[in-house]
Amino acid sequence: MLQKIKDLMRIQEEIDKISKKIDEQSSKVDSFSKEMAELKRQLEESNKSQKEFLGELKNNLGIIKESKESLQKEVYDFKLLKTHVQNKLMDKFNEELEKELKACKENLKADIKSYSEVKKDVESVLKEVKQVSGEILKLKEISKEIKKEDFALTKYADRLSAMDKEKLELMRKIDTLERLISSMRRQSR
Repeated sequence: MLQKIKDLMRIQEEIDKISKKIDEQSSKVDSFSKEMAELKRQLEESNKSQKEFLGELKNNLGIIKESKESLQKEVYDFKLLKTHVQNKLMDKFNEELEKELKACKENLKADIKSYSEVKKDVESVLKEVKQVSGEILKLKEISKEIKKEDFALTKYADRLSAMDKEKLELMRKIDTLERLISSMRRQSR
């Protein structure tokens, strides 16, 4: 019987130990349940946040799609504008080039006309130069034929010049005498 009591006590101790373990396990399960509840709550919040994010993402996808279409339209418009500007620039360039070429053509025509006139003048000058050179050749031939004795005429010309001076001096004296005579006649009256 003692053995039975001991066994019972031992069983009681075992039951106490098991009860204690069950209590510990129960508290662990409670704690685990609380953690699970918190985890479930967080998971629900996360799902809610994801749903909101997905909703915003869907809205933003629409906006992004509209922005993409708008950007494509702007790029297309820019390409059209670029082509238009290039065409305008080419037209303006061609117009300015045509004006410049026309002005150059008119200047060239005027230069050609001036050149023709100058050419005619040069040709007439050349004719005159040829005539003058012909006359010079004649003078050279004549000068070759002139003899040294012909230069003796210069002495004669010098004497004529001296005589001419003397004649002028005499005429001045006569003039002076005539004035004197006329002044004397006036005084005698």
